[in-house]
Parts: sequence; C-alpha cells; structure tokens
Amino acid sequence: MNPDHLFTVAAEFAEATGKAERLRARAVSATGDERTVLTNTASRWEAVAKRRREFLRASLHEALRGPIIAEPDTEQPVALWRRRSVEVRACTGDGSRVRVRCTPTQAVALGTALIGLAALTDQLGGGVLGQTLSTFPPNSRSTAEPEANDEKGKPA
Repeated sequence: MNPDHLFTVAAEFAEATGKAERLRARAVSATGDERTVLTNTASRWEAVAKRRREFLRASLHEALRGPIIAEPDTEQPVALWRRRSVEVRACTGDGSRVRVRCTPTQAVALGTALIGLAALTDQLGGGVLGQTLSTFPPNSRSTAEPEANDEKGKPA
C-alpha cells in the first residue's frame, strides 16, 4: 500500500470527523426543525467517520504488516512497565522505538531462550560463553566420591 493511498484515507476520515463535529456544534445553538436536521446530518457524518476510521485502521494494519528490524536500545533495553509488565525496548534504523510488553512469566521464558540461544550461537562461533553458562560440568560423573573397582579403592 502506497503512502498516497494512506494519506487519502486519513484525509477522508479527518474530513468526516470535522463535518460531524461542526454540525453537532451548530445543532447546539439551533432550535426546532433546524436542530433536528443538523443533529440527523451530524449522526450520518459520524457513521461515515466511523466506517472511514475502521478502513484507515485496516489500511494501516496492512501497510505495517511484516517484520520490524530493530536493535536493542543501548540506554535501557529492558524496563518495568506500570509495575505489571516487563518492557523490552529496541530502536529501528530510522530511529523509531519499538516496545514489546511481556508478563513476568513471558519475560522469564524469553530471557531463558535468549541465554540458551546466545550460548549456542557463541559456541558454534568458537566462543566460550557456552562453557561459562553451562550448568553441569562437561563430565557428568560425580567427583565427590570416585567409584572403586577393586578393594584398594582405585577408580573404575
């Protein structure tokens, strides 16, 4: 969808909204039949504005659909939002800000997945992050008590 079409749709919505507001304002100072006519005309324009607003929303949704490429915000990539959500912040190439709000449970799942993927990516690239973050040592055998194979206590 091209920008000219979005501009036209937005202008039509603004025009219908303006006409409805002007007619409502004129109806307040009118009396009798003129007031009824102005009120009915304002109601029709409000209905037109409502339809155009929905069309504008659908057009914007269609135009903005697709992936947004952004990098984490360097100043504050994660913050609390209204004490109920965790907000992850990023900036796009044109300087726009993108925010994703998560519940605490979603934030923990997201953080865990990010740590795991960072460790895997780093390990595949030859880094040591995976070793630093590993929960268990590479040898899963317990080192507290060696297993004895014979009576002299030699390890197996």
